[in-house]
Amino acid sequence: MFKKDILKKAINNKLFSVEFIKADKTKRTMLCKLPTNEKFFSGGELKGDRSHLLEVIDVTVLRKTKEPKKAWRSINLNTLTSLKIGGIEWI
Repeated sequence: MFKKDILKKAINNKLFSVEFIKADKTKRTMLCKLPTNEKFFSGGELKGDRSHLLEVIDVTVLRKTKEPKKAWRSINLNTLTSLKIGGIEWI
């Protein structure tokens, strides 16, 4: 499993794609970017150990909605099956 801080440094401000297994066991592919600030998160306080979760903005949703907060997603790094940054596949 990749460490969250290493991934964030590698991704920086680039667009990237991920493929992972969702909690309901279905496969999901997503084009993402890292949030630049907390304005995208509209929920309560993020509690508990989140070291295995990468908070991202789903670019496809962001392009379709007028409410950017609806594009906020968390990816479980334990179920990550593919990560591509700048056309280079990491896993």
